[in-house]
Amino acid sequence: MKHIELKNMNSDSLKADNDDVFNNENRGYQRSNSDHELHTLKKESNEQLKRLPRSTSVSGAQISVIYEVPSDVNSDEITFAPPPPAASAGYSHNQQRRSTGTGPHERQLSILDPMSDRVSTILVWQNLIVSTRISRRQVFIHKLKSKGPPPTSKRLLHNVSGAITGGLWAVMGPSGSGKSTLLNTLACRLDVNTVVEGEMRLNGAPYDNAELKRVSGYVMQDDLLNGYLTVEETLMYTAELRLPRTFTDKERRDRVDDVLNDLGLTHARHDIIGSQLRQGISGSERKRLCVCMQLLNRPQLLFLDEPTTGLDSVTALDLLYTLNELAHGKSQDKAVTIVCSIHQPQTKIFNLFDSIVLLKAGHIIYQGSRKQSTEVFRAAGHPCPLFTNPADHLLDVITPPKHGSSNSEEPQLTLEQQAAVDEAIVKAQPPLDIDLTLGVDKRIGQMSNITMNPPWHKQVRILFRRSLREQFRKVNIIVTSIIQTFIMAILIGTVFLRIGTTQTSIVRRESVIFFCAINQGVFGALTVINSFPVERTLTLRERASGTYFASAYFIAKVLADTLVQLPIPIIFSCVVYFLIGFQATAGKFFIFMVLIILCSVTSTSLALMVSAICRTTALSVTVLPMVLEVTRLFGGFFVAPSRLPKYFSWLDALSYIKYSFVGGALNELSGLNLNCAGVKVTPVNATYSYTATCITHGETLIDERGYDYINVGGCIGVLIGFIIFCRGCAFLGVRFLKH
Repeated sequence: MKHIELKNMNSDSLKADNDDVFNNENRGYQRSNSDHELHTLKKESNEQLKRLPRSTSVSGAQISVIYEVPSDVNSDEITFAPPPPAASAGYSHNQQRRSTGTGPHERQLSILDPMSDRVSTILVWQNLIVSTRISRRQVFIHKLKSKGPPPTSKRLLHNVSGAITGGLWAVMGPSGSGKSTLLNTLACRLDVNTVVEGEMRLNGAPYDNAELKRVSGYVMQDDLLNGYLTVEETLMYTAELRLPRTFTDKERRDRVDDVLNDLGLTHARHDIIGSQLRQGISGSERKRLCVCMQLLNRPQLLFLDEPTTGLDSVTALDLLYTLNELAHGKSQDKAVTIVCSIHQPQTKIFNLFDSIVLLKAGHIIYQGSRKQSTEVFRAAGHPCPLFTNPADHLLDVITPPKHGSSNSEEPQLTLEQQAAVDEAIVKAQPPLDIDLTLGVDKRIGQMSNITMNPPWHKQVRILFRRSLREQFRKVNIIVTSIIQTFIMAILIGTVFLRIGTTQTSIVRRESVIFFCAINQGVFGALTVINSFPVERTLTLRERASGTYFASAYFIAKVLADTLVQLPIPIIFSCVVYFLIGFQATAGKFFIFMVLIILCSVTSTSLALMVSAICRTTALSVTVLPMVLEVTRLFGGFFVAPSRLPKYFSWLDALSYIKYSFVGGALNELSGLNLNCAGVKVTPVNATYSYTATCITHGETLIDERGYDYINVGGCIGVLIGFIIFCRGCAFLGVRFLKH
């Protein structure tokens, strides 16, 4: 015979006997008007569920709800506390349970006091429905493939209601139950191909992504970080971008030291994060670093999607200990409401959560106190066996073994039987009248704490420094590019070494100018083809957190890449020009260098545009070669402008190689004097011979080839226009193509 001791609000002990063998109730214990009943049900009978206390009217009469108090008694006792006095009108109104008639899937609120100063943010949702969106493209493709009925949208969440009111929350459920969907819906991070219906309130007012990301943080399941920066550098750049503009450098560094100490990363502050090709910090440290980045601006609400994924049991438990401490911070400015989606935590991790939301197939089966969850399941006829993980038990009850699986201990349940089990769990919980105005008194304090991020020009400077540091960490790539440029320049210069001014130099002179344009016009594009695709997911994630503007990132990225790229065409021009023996004039040398630089920058701009629009490296490397071949074919060398068919004139106008080649040819041929030494003489008979035409001036070649339709300044202007147009298109791709 086991004794269960109950304590009323006057600290008087009440005892109830419960037979563990036969599970029979003994209702012979004393009770008073202030007591709250603990209902027990026979395991084999669910009919008594109808006798559970339920709200019967909207008159405001309180029902039997179990409230927690700190556990400081013997583990054999179950301790409960009465509800707060009715003096707090807002709180007592919130705790009055009334049926809303919206269905059986409304859950009770967290039993933590939402009116407490420790709870700075209250998130409420009502009648939330999320479903997939069927696009016109999908309908059109379906019509082409088959004549069947058109595809229908899939419902991901079914009319769910609830509230997050402080503490550490766990969103649990089997795979495909809607954990991530609910988390992303509340965090305003759903895909564009979804439709959301229902009401969501943040401290009593509707909200959108722009407002939420200023008071909240979101840690994704996968840890995407800049692998070339150290832990401290990553946090310092994030602090500069996300902390208020009024913060000094010392205050930012103190905040970084603070979060490093809170998350236990002080020992790894100078370690490189690492990438696939370079070993860095461990998986647990990467996850902690992601949390650190979100905690820098002291969010009031923190979402984490599967934070224990990829971690072993020890590091996962260590991380949840840290999150639990953050959710129950010692000071008010550090207290943060934390919501985690988690699949099936171990017992120690499960016991760290204050409240849970249990999902199944898009329905909320249980929402409320973690400690009370097992009592609700026991009341529904499914007590948790001894030495069993409560999280495993909860999921096992709502997710029975699939048909055909061999399990002799548990009988197979039909769909109707499982639906009855779910309904019993739902009925074992008092319904909730969702109050969408809950927390409205906290909104003034919430909005007053929102500060302005650094201005746009400062974001550009910070991101420019970060991009430069990242580029300089890629020393092997920079050194390899310089060595490659030297090798190619020497090879080209020695093949066309000292071409001179004879008649035979005419063809060689045009060939080497075209080859120089091709070399810098192709190599530059290949070096940046994967620039945006590699960083795309990371930048989208940082922008979703409100870290910076897309335009600030793009300008800083382009400036840093261009600064690192400029030495390549400059070195190439200095080596090639004098080895070949072009006209030894300072003006012509610098014009040649400017054209080579513009050709290289134009090619990288074209590659950036392709990579930004294609979004993936695989698609970019498929499209870019075709574009480069077209520009090379219509580059002005294989088909001179004077001999080009008119129906291809539009392709000729789009070739940046042509403007680089024509500009280089105009620069070299103008003012060039050629001699007739070596002109071939062909004898016809004893008295007559044929002498080949001798071209003595470069202008003759310009007229013959048709290069004079544009001047050097025009070529430079067109190349600059190409750069602006391509980079403008690349920015639009980075800004608007998010998925």
